Amino acid sequence: MIKVVFVCIALVFVANSSHAELRPPLTGAEIAVMVREAMLENGQRGAPILAEQRRYYPCETPLSITPRRAGRWDAIDVSCASPIRWSIVVRTSAEVPAVFGFGTGEQTDEMVTVVVPLRTLRRDEVITAEKLELVEIDKARASGTYSSIAPLIGRRMVQTLGAGVPVRERHMELDWSVREGDPIVIEANTGSVVISMAGIALANGQIGDFIEARNLRSQKTVRGVVKEGKKIIVAANMN
Repeated sequence: MIKVVFVCIALVFVANSSHAELRPPLTGAEIAVMVREAMLENGQRGAPILAEQRRYYPCETPLSITPRRAGRWDAIDVSCASPIRWSIVVRTSAEVPAVFGFGTGEQTDEMVTVVVPLRTLRRDEVITAEKLELVEIDKARASGTYSSIAPLIGRRMVQTLGAGVPVRERHMELDWSVREGDPIVIEANTGSVVISMAGIALANGQIGDFIEARNLRSQKTVRGVVKEGKKIIVAANMN
């Protein structure tokens, strides 16, 4: 008798699972449309900052769309009650009322392009182009942000940063000109003769820093000054 009950329960579970799998996932584009409609209904200007191609669990009930803090729509809580309870925070380009600001609380209507993550970037994660996108936000909120993706490629995060939050210098490691393990060119100056050799950096360094490197031909460790183009200059009296 126990075995029969177990089989029946298993069949119901499989049937429900199959039914859930048939429901299409919600896309970021669909959620963005609903968020934009909610903002318009509440007299808010701005657009949600959300990766349109991202997929979310399906939802059988109307989404709950509410401002994270009463009176401001720059961050919105979006949640679903069924069949799986989930919630996300959607950032938007809506202006923050002056009462919530610091200092003078001035706001402008001027929009600027900034770089934001498509998804959450974790601490120690290396940034690549496909993890970022360009969005527009109010200029008053853009201090210290980046307007181009290229300078961020290859940088490493020092803290976790949520999707849609503008990337700033403090979120990333120092932008080393040469990193430990990088292939570099070692230039040795011996009077009027310049000898170039292949090497490997043994430390991180910015232009003007002294670092050690390994000469790949001799396997000796040398010390030189970091220059542009992943190069270190070694003088005869340095080693």
